[in-house]
Amino acid sequence: MKRSTIYLVIFGISLLPNFLLAQMKFKSIGEKKPIYFQLGYSGTKGAFVWYKGQTQPIPLKLKSLDIDSSDRDSGQPNFNTYKWTEVYNGKVTGEYGFTEWPRNVEDIYYKRYSDGRVFKFKVDESEEYDGKSMALLHNVQFHFYSFYQDSLRIVYPNGIKKNFLLNPLPEDKDRARYVYVEDYNFDGIDDIAFSVTDGEGLVVAYDVFIYNKVTKQFTKLTAPAGAKGCGEFTNLKINAERKELSTTCKSGPRWLGYTYKFNSAGKLYLLKNEE
Repeated sequence: MKRSTIYLVIFGISLLPNFLLAQMKFKSIGEKKPIYFQLGYSGTKGAFVWYKGQTQPIPLKLKSLDIDSSDRDSGQPNFNTYKWTEVYNGKVTGEYGFTEWPRNVEDIYYKRYSDGRVFKFKVDESEEYDGKSMALLHNVQFHFYSFYQDSLRIVYPNGIKKNFLLNPLPEDKDRARYVYVEDYNFDGIDDIAFSVTDGEGLVVAYDVFIYNKVTKQFTKLTAPAGAKGCGEFTNLKINAERKELSTTCKSGPRWLGYTYKFNSAGKLYLLKNEE
């Protein structure tokens, strides 16, 4: 499979197998007045487009993901073809698509459903990536930095903004912050988490934010008393079948482990700890 090469900074996709985070900027091809937009996604969720000159992003839902691994035996990477549906004011209004592989992307298009017109785009390389990233979940914006800074700003549709400090990135290592969209409290609704890996690569620390479907707000998850020997959530694992969260960490020569569950009121409690 012969592909043209376009350099693109895509964090997580080219570095890890879980397609964790991508932030891309595109520019239209062949339009009298250029169209610019940013597209971001976290795995197959948390996706959005944000057009230049607009005040709000537009949420996307994954329509399909085709993974072509036919050339892996010859040393070629996977080629991942995404199709996303655009949801504007509750209605499906269009479709975005592109094919990506490590640090490259091509065949970028937008199809407007109202008249079937297809717009072509290319990577906009006029602006250098500054580390600012965003995820969109339940129409709530999460603004954070993949590198250098530890701040998080949550922006709600009604204009309310809340600021947090996330677990710090190691100063002496070139490590990125990643974002995950998962159901962490097993209520059937996606939540969001951010992770950083320590300088030795042994501990991954998570900041988890739980979505409340009644208040439509996110609350930072905290560990119950008695389970903070190594920080709150390190090396976090989800057991969806048992509806449990588990963490591990190294304290001196010992490894510590904690298992949590949520009670009927949605409050996290310590189920067991072990060394």
